[in-house]
Amino acid sequence: MGDITFRDRATMLLSNLEEGREVRTYLKAFSRAEGGCFAVIKVGGALVQDNCAALGRHLALLQALELKPIVVYGAGPQLDTRLTDLGVGTERRDGLRVTPPEAVSVVAQEAAATGMAIANAVSAAGGHAMLAPTSTVKAQALDAEKYGRVGEAVGVHPAGLDQLLDNDAVPLIGCVAQDDAGLLYNVNADAIAREVARAVRPLKIVFLTSTGGMLNEEGEIIDSINLASDFDRLMGEDWVHSGMALKLEQIKKLLDCLPHASSVSMTDTDHMMKELFTHGGAGTLIRRGEGIHVSETADAERLEPLINEAFGATLKPGYFDTVKPDYVIHTARYRAAAVITKEDGIPCLDKFAVSGDARGEGLAKVVWRTLKDKSPTLVWRSRQTNPFNSFYMREADGFLRRGPWLFLWYGKIDEAKLFSLADELGSRPPAFLGDELE
Repeated sequence: MGDITFRDRATMLLSNLEEGREVRTYLKAFSRAEGGCFAVIKVGGALVQDNCAALGRHLALLQALELKPIVVYGAGPQLDTRLTDLGVGTERRDGLRVTPPEAVSVVAQEAAATGMAIANAVSAAGGHAMLAPTSTVKAQALDAEKYGRVGEAVGVHPAGLDQLLDNDAVPLIGCVAQDDAGLLYNVNADAIAREVARAVRPLKIVFLTSTGGMLNEEGEIIDSINLASDFDRLMGEDWVHSGMALKLEQIKKLLDCLPHASSVSMTDTDHMMKELFTHGGAGTLIRRGEGIHVSETADAERLEPLINEAFGATLKPGYFDTVKPDYVIHTARYRAAAVITKEDGIPCLDKFAVSGDARGEGLAKVVWRTLKDKSPTLVWRSRQTNPFNSFYMREADGFLRRGPWLFLWYGKIDEAKLFSLADELGSRPPAFLGDELE
């Protein structure tokens, strides 16, 4: 047996998670960015201060998986402490830290110190990270009279980033940038992250936050946002205002200028890997997405290729002649779909399919959420070897085993009817030629 590579060991480590099979699916999808940056990760100074070791472990693990992140970090609390110690104090206008010229050197020092803390944490975990030069991001004065030496990010010089990535280092970009004359500016880290993302066009943009995601009216994390179908609705909600409305608008504007496969995740440091590598995630996944449609009839010509590709098998001839859907949920481009029938008056999920190139985009979550909104009760079966079962288990209220099948359900259903349906569905033959896995 040949030597086990660092990537192999890292993959095995992730595969020990409950969702190990899901990890491999996402790893394959993210490896499409092998030639460049797969993710821009923005982390605030408070999270660096409170959880730097965990951040370092996650970044080192991404490196071991041969995925290339770029990290943009803030240093807000660190600056507050340092400026207070120096007797300078902190003044904010419109949410921005007023930065007189004499304070810029302090901002630069704290940004460098914070970056070194991240680099040391990555090194301690077996990885390699380096501070990008302050010339990496181009800045210009926002309003010198009002804010002092506060800048806005207006461009990126990618050569330095490319060199760091080519040398297998995680580039670390702080909240200080230069203008064309070499003057330093204090720049909001979120704004830098957006500008870097526009320049490198990653598959993922990750905002690490203390809340663990974007919160709804009840203070609960919103698991996914499909901007194509959710943006106008959310912006019309009374509880979406000020900072949240601005964040949504900024994210939409950013994703509109990136490849369709790009997405934004908001999560906390501890759950970053779960958010990146599992179907259920652990935060808020935001995508441009596709329109979601609910049809009473099945378009076999569009659905059959999707189902065959998603399951890696071929439906038996005449599948849609024998299976009569009660309704079908599908995305506008038929990259994800759910086929629902009625069994003894109860909605039954007959097929749930997501195309390979759409995995990791959050379409499964959007289709599933639409399904739950339309059907408060649901039953379905799944092969016990189905790699999607960890997601199903999280969504189900219970399950039974019937031969090679799991029979799952959510919602309030009579117990006797559940056992009857489990026996009936468990006895049905597979829908694919050659008895392939469903």
